[in-house]
Amino acid sequence: MAGGHEHDGHDHDDHGGHGHSHTTFDAELAGHSAAVRAIWISVAGLGVTALFQLAIVAITDSAGLFADALHNVGDVAGTAALWLGFRLSRRPASDRFTYGWRRAEDLAGLFILLAIAVSALLAGWDSLDALLDEGHRVRNLGAAFGAAVVGAIGNEAVAVYKIRVGRRIDSAPLVADGQHARVDGLVSLGAAVGVAGVWLGFPLADPLAGLAITTTIVWILVRTGREVLARNLDAVDPAVVERIRTVARGVDGVLDVHGVRARHAGRSLLTQLHVEVDGDLSLRAAHLIGEEVRHALVHELPNLHDVDVHVDPDDDGAHELTAHHFTEGPD
Repeated sequence: MAGGHEHDGHDHDDHGGHGHSHTTFDAELAGHSAAVRAIWISVAGLGVTALFQLAIVAITDSAGLFADALHNVGDVAGTAALWLGFRLSRRPASDRFTYGWRRAEDLAGLFILLAIAVSALLAGWDSLDALLDEGHRVRNLGAAFGAAVVGAIGNEAVAVYKIRVGRRIDSAPLVADGQHARVDGLVSLGAAVGVAGVWLGFPLADPLAGLAITTTIVWILVRTGREVLARNLDAVDPAVVERIRTVARGVDGVLDVHGVRARHAGRSLLTQLHVEVDGDLSLRAAHLIGEEVRHALVHELPNLHDVDVHVDPDDDGAHELTAHHFTEGPD
């Protein structure tokens, strides 16, 4: 006996009068709009900052500033990809894409990794070239230092905005992106330190700053890559799975819970689970317990959008059969 449900936020009045108002749906739309607005403002802010830095690079030949500018360009490309992922994720489900397009946000993460990797490669190459070139000199030190400071200010402004919006709409990815922008601000300060070193009579400070920035970009790539790849491989926080078990076990009539699976699709959480009930219950009564489990999970996990509850009788033979089917698959 199985029951599936996609938490779309529309009113329901099934099996006992449980209802979901449009409040959740409206909040989701408002959150989506706020996230998209934050993305576009970030793209504009970082885009202007990166273009300004690249213009200054042309008249200063600063390897550190060039590395910082490339990193900002990579962030702009990644943020734009995230926006595209948000847009595609809103497409409705169809007979071909039965789960909708939510995974588009996760795929956008792979493009972000590519953008970060390319920026690291270009920044590292330019910094090494400047380090090995004995004739390399940074010109217009004041302009280079000022551009690096502008980069730090621009990234910090974007970070504060993203974190504030992300916390308001309960968007962990947006908060994480804001924290990433804060790290980028520190990277820009590193470029400023390199220029200051040249100013104080240490010419190698600039290319060394560029290499330090490249190292930071690679560190960000590894840290971000671990999270993005885990999400695309359907990794989920074990605490979420345990919470699903706890909530389901707390529903009256549920004797046990097993076979819990969960995965993310973009910002949405999808889960399926088996619950055991008294084997002597009627089909209708068992189904009602399954519906109670579904409603309890939807209310306890706001980002839960798809729930599949399979109701099993507590008969040992039936339990062994369904457990074997769940772990081994049908013959």
